[in-house]
Amino acid sequence: MKKLKPSDYRVYSKFIKNLAKKLTKFYYSKLNKPFKVSNKLRGGGYDPVTSADKAFEKFIRKEIKKKFPNHQVIGEEYGYKKSKSDFSWVIDPIDGTRSFVIGNPTWSNLISLNYKGNPVLGLANFPILKKFYFNTSNKAAYVSENGKIRMMKVNNKAIFSNMKMSAAFHGGLSLNQQKKFLKF
Repeated sequence: MKKLKPSDYRVYSKFIKNLAKKLTKFYYSKLNKPFKVSNKLRGGGYDPVTSADKAFEKFIRKEIKKKFPNHQVIGEEYGYKKSKSDFSWVIDPIDGTRSFVIGNPTWSNLISLNYKGNPVLGLANFPILKKFYFNTSNKAAYVSENGKIRMMKVNNKAIFSNMKMSAAFHGGLSLNQQKKFLKF
């Protein structure tokens, strides 16, 4: 597989850092107000989608199209825009829509850039927390908080048995199924 050049990573990294800032500004200028909620599931179950989900995805698609008009885009709310490009953007405009709906600030905008089907860059933007995480290659990840960017590092002294996991299953797993996670 042909690999991306370091200069390619710089172009895409700069784009996602700027996009994170634009998404936060967009949220506060347009979306920090009442919104409509509907259920995407028909005939049972509950999978909420809001007018804000749709507005975020339209905004993200517009930004990608301005800078990379030939790239493919796959979005949760508006589907797949195919092209012959080896690059595809995958968008979850609001990851944690249930949290968004109840006012919990831990929802995020998730965006990934794939090259020939393999993820190369990603962004997790938390507008209310004014914080975002991103990677600039498969070896470097960063957090931007309070206007300062710092590299994230793996703690080489951490041991698996001391790790904690948290998740919200929203009824997707029974209590007995959830207890099995303790065995890991």
